[in-house]
Amino acid sequence: MTLRQALFSGSSKAKTDAQPPSLGQDLLESLRLAAISALVLLLTAFALSGLIGPFFALGSVEETVTDVLTRLCLLALPFVAYIAAVSVARPYTAKDWRRALGLALGSSLLIYALISAAHYVLDYGVFAPRQSLQMNLSQTEAGIRVDAVAPGGAADSAGLQAGDIITAIRRDAVDLAAFNLRLSQSQADDPLRLRFLRGDEQLQETVRVVLVTDKQVEALLPGLAMALAFSAIILVLPGHWAPYIALVGLLLPLLVGYFWVIIATFSYRTEGLIPLDGKDNFGGFTLKNWESIFAGNIAGMEFNILPILMTSLAIAIIMTCVVLLVSSMAGYALSRMSFPGRRFFLSFTLILHGFPAITLLIPIFIVLLRLGDIPLIGDLIGFNTAGGIAMVMVAFQLPLGVWLMKGFFDNIPWDMERSALIDGASRWRTYWEILLPQIRPGLLALGIFAFIGGWNAYIIPATYSIGSGVSNLPVFLNELIDETAPVDWNQVAAVGLFQLIPIFIFFIFAQEYLLNIYAGGTKGSS
Repeated sequence: MTLRQALFSGSSKAKTDAQPPSLGQDLLESLRLAAISALVLLLTAFALSGLIGPFFALGSVEETVTDVLTRLCLLALPFVAYIAAVSVARPYTAKDWRRALGLALGSSLLIYALISAAHYVLDYGVFAPRQSLQMNLSQTEAGIRVDAVAPGGAADSAGLQAGDIITAIRRDAVDLAAFNLRLSQSQADDPLRLRFLRGDEQLQETVRVVLVTDKQVEALLPGLAMALAFSAIILVLPGHWAPYIALVGLLLPLLVGYFWVIIATFSYRTEGLIPLDGKDNFGGFTLKNWESIFAGNIAGMEFNILPILMTSLAIAIIMTCVVLLVSSMAGYALSRMSFPGRRFFLSFTLILHGFPAITLLIPIFIVLLRLGDIPLIGDLIGFNTAGGIAMVMVAFQLPLGVWLMKGFFDNIPWDMERSALIDGASRWRTYWEILLPQIRPGLLALGIFAFIGGWNAYIIPATYSIGSGVSNLPVFLNELIDETAPVDWNQVAAVGLFQLIPIFIFFIFAQEYLLNIYAGGTKGSS
């Protein structure tokens, strides 16, 4: 049985027409599959970090994608190895669950031992060097107490003693959690200026960060428990769940991000995903972040949210209406009519869709300045106007809209249109009353794409507007993040969630049409 068959079968039964392999043979097969899976991920990580990354570095290109993908490959390696090993045990779950469980846990234990041994030798994982000041600390009401100092270590060399009370790093007061966070973000040999109390005397000393390796076998126990539990879950997990679990795993960083936004919006502050009140206790539900939005004061910045909201709506609605009208008419003409230059026009729109928009920012800026000098319409579609920004957004959205609409019109049978024309209907009436109702799902899909593009637009509104007169919500959200002033991230999260509300409403009412599109037809909603 292949790895794919073992993973995606519900509870596979062992073959009864042949002698089953011995436990030792199954164990070797588990290790073989795990080794192959691990080798594939290791080769992928090596290709990313050893070949692709240096290739970009030759061109002086600063990128972090290869490093992130390398870390993801190494992070996924043990889990993929456990899944590959447990796949050998899954066929026995229906007939001999004791053998299946023993084989799964035994192979996982061996794999964990091999991975841990590699980590021990390479100083990786739980054995990796970590930042330290070589002293033991505990939190007290007075501050961070130094319980013990390693002889000859960094803290001892700087003059710290057991019993000292650390109160601040430079002038920033810290507790033990903040101290450990600051230490973990430091590099080797970085200086930390500590303020501490020794009796009634206040002192300052500079301690340099060192890297230490603490190779204690006890550190492996939590990972071992997690590996065995993961293997047991994979063993009993229904096979048809595997794609969904993989999808959730891939989307987990995104889901955690949205989860944090929701928690931070209704909290005084957060420590990771944990909401805290004003006294750093768990909880602290509050609506003050939302009150700040409607009161028009966030971190001392005065504003009026209503004009910003209206500008965002104006850009999104204008863009949606124009894109729907022009794209549907152009798509109908390209689908149903033959005229000189039709093929060239189709190819040209496809090229425009793939053209990098950012290269046109300066030419478009000059065009908008010239349009602003035109009487009557200059104040509507020129530079620093909502109409001008919407017009630029429409230009970038039209190529996709034209091709999408042409595809929907191509799927409508000619007989329907021919019957309308024979009965005396004009081209316009045929287009408006006969064909458009047939492509309602396509119109809605294009409208959703256009509205979301206009609502979430940042680069174009930020480039072609000055001041807060025509700022939309993404531009305003960026203005809240100052490089010098302190940022209240909970209030910023509230503004971000406020911006997402129309998108949620849009999808709630449009999901039936979208499902019809994904089902592969042009049929409208019933």
